[in-house]
Amino acid sequence: MNELIKYFEGLEERIATLEAQLASLEAEMDELKSRPAPGASPQSNGESGFCLEGQVEETAEPVIEEPVVEPEPVVEPEPVKDEPAPVVEEPASPKAAMYGKAVGDIRLAISLGDRFLYQRELFGQNAELMQKTLTDLNALNSFDEAMNYISRFNWDTESNSYQQFIVTLHRRFG
Repeated sequence: MNELIKYFEGLEERIATLEAQLASLEAEMDELKSRPAPGASPQSNGESGFCLEGQVEETAEPVIEEPVVEPEPVVEPEPVKDEPAPVVEEPASPKAAMYGKAVGDIRLAISLGDRFLYQRELFGQNAELMQKTLTDLNALNSFDEAMNYISRFNWDTESNSYQQFIVTLHRRFG
């Protein structure tokens, strides 16, 4: 019970302190309200920064004129004669447009996510077999040779991972 009484007495002291702070802040606020607005030109009564009530001249806000900007005349370009048509770069081959930019090393065409996918679904979690296969595929000279090489794995040709791997081979061999 004594602890409870001490607790409430402590609260009363805190409330008294907060009320004193509030009164002080209210007095400051009243003082600030009685001061002239910044930028006003008060009539001084001899004390710098203070005005006598009723002696403040009201000034109109300055009018800021914006410069007049004349629109620039529209000049249409003259038709150019005997100039060749602009060259539109076409992909090196239809396959490049379909499969993406060609790469010299098949490992560069395989993202980290695809690397995990291929290792899990095509190579049965065997990272060494996958690395050896990629090295061997890089050494080949054509897409047909690569297809003959991977035919020994007996992969499900309907699976998404197989189809993605074939696209990667197309990027390598164009």
